[in-house]
Amino acid sequence: MPDVKPRILIAEDDTVVATNLTMSLEDRGYSILGTCESGEELIQKIGQESPDIVIMDINLAGLMDGVEVTALLKKKTNIPVLYLTSDRDRGTLERAKLTNPDGYLIKPFDEDELTSAIEIALHRHHLEDVSRNDTIINDSHLFVKVRNRLEKVKFEDVRYLEASDIYAILNTPNNNYVLSYSLKQLESMLPSNIFIRVHRSYIVNVGHIEAIEDNYIIILDKDIPIGKTYREELMKRLSII
Repeated sequence: MPDVKPRILIAEDDTVVATNLTMSLEDRGYSILGTCESGEELIQKIGQESPDIVIMDINLAGLMDGVEVTALLKKKTNIPVLYLTSDRDRGTLERAKLTNPDGYLIKPFDEDELTSAIEIALHRHHLEDVSRNDTIINDSHLFVKVRNRLEKVKFEDVRYLEASDIYAILNTPNNNYVLSYSLKQLESMLPSNIFIRVHRSYIVNVGHIEAIEDNYIIILDKDIPIGKTYREELMKRLSII
């Protein structure tokens, strides 16, 4: 399975805290795209990167604090934001609430709290993405949302789809696309005469199967396992070809 780690951008003006956050989150399997000391730096960084979530300190260097930066991000992007702050006053909380954040943690916090908050925020964002129909499936192709546009992908170009946490990775000869759907959802949406579920983590395009060796399907240099519960149906499909 490809290692598709959630990508995090950190806004924190305390270098010690930023370093500790980076090390802790990397140890837990996240990909840290960078740390920013100011809101201005963060906005510039987001223009270069595509984070799955932003961890936002409220007290930042620069002209804007974290609440102001988050309000701007919410207007311009669809990136979830998780606040980390040492501020405990009611006024700060009320300002932060108006930006509709995806989480709010008071410092100090432990690593389990932070990880749970990140996962909940990512899951909530995933559900919202699904409700926005960021993948449109038609008779011969689908449109996949890539940043601010929908890209057309023909069914014939799709080699396989692979589960990755709460997402699915769609593999083609030229690109991998991240879809905000589970394989179970995609299985019901894709045409069954072209695609077949062969494992709890894989759906394959039958037309791209090159060989079956032991309990694996070979598609180019990719060995895809065949699940016991899916093998009989796969063999029936292949006998018809």
